Amino acid sequence: MIKAFKKLTLAQKIVFTFVFILFSVYAISIIAPFVWAFLSSLKTDDEYYEKVFALPKQWLFSNYVTAFTEFKIKKTSMLGMIGNSLWLTFSGTFVAVMVSSATAYIVAKYPFWGTKIIYRVAIFTMIIPIVGNLPAMYKLVVADLQFNNPIGILALYAGGFGFNFIILHGFYRSVSWSYAEAGFVDGATDWKVYWRIILPQALPAIVSISILSCIGIWNDYMTPFLYLKDHPTLALGIYQFDIIQTYRSNVPIYYCAIIMSILPILILFCCFQETIMENTVAGGLKG
Repeated sequence: MIKAFKKLTLAQKIVFTFVFILFSVYAISIIAPFVWAFLSSLKTDDEYYEKVFALPKQWLFSNYVTAFTEFKIKKTSMLGMIGNSLWLTFSGTFVAVMVSSATAYIVAKYPFWGTKIIYRVAIFTMIIPIVGNLPAMYKLVVADLQFNNPIGILALYAGGFGFNFIILHGFYRSVSWSYAEAGFVDGATDWKVYWRIILPQALPAIVSISILSCIGIWNDYMTPFLYLKDHPTLALGIYQFDIIQTYRSNVPIYYCAIIMSILPILILFCCFQETIMENTVAGGLKG
């Protein structure tokens, strides 16, 4: 990199240096809050308020152990909230991805008079802000269906449209129908063609949108806040803990919970960021 920099002209070096400084400042602005939250989680409560930006006098990693006993919402411990988050994340992701995959496949590969209408409706629903349909959704779920359990909430993730649908629709459009025709010649049903021939080809795209869905559901606090008040997830627990606690109580424990909620998603994204970018962009462009 240094050799390539030396070969640049003076004007190119100035532009390169300016861009490098700009992106370095941007990176620091993103990383700094996480570093500050981590350092704050290792302090005592009094130390946090006395010297907010100072390093901890004693690096109390025991705060993370304490968080599992003191961080509670409605008699649900942090371990219970993590369990609720894991269950809802994996089951919600599975339902959302599989329903979107089946819907996208039908619309992409079985054209009929309403195919274009369905696709346009799917695009239109992504334009509507969440506050536009939230009152009607809340009335349907709370007043009419009376959902207050994680299993019932899975129906909310089984809409079939949204970002997952758009990505998979573009991917299925790019898959040659000759694979399916070969399967039909061998006596395969429509279901077998989809499950054994088409779906394996879409596996890279499905893995990518599954990771994105996991991140979205794990971080989602609004859905549990509205419909799962008796089963708080970690995201909802952090939000409610911040509301109900006094300003001078358990702040380092609060930051311990934040760090532990961020860490799994950060690791997941760092491990699969190339997979996400390659497969989602390819699927969208091929459509």
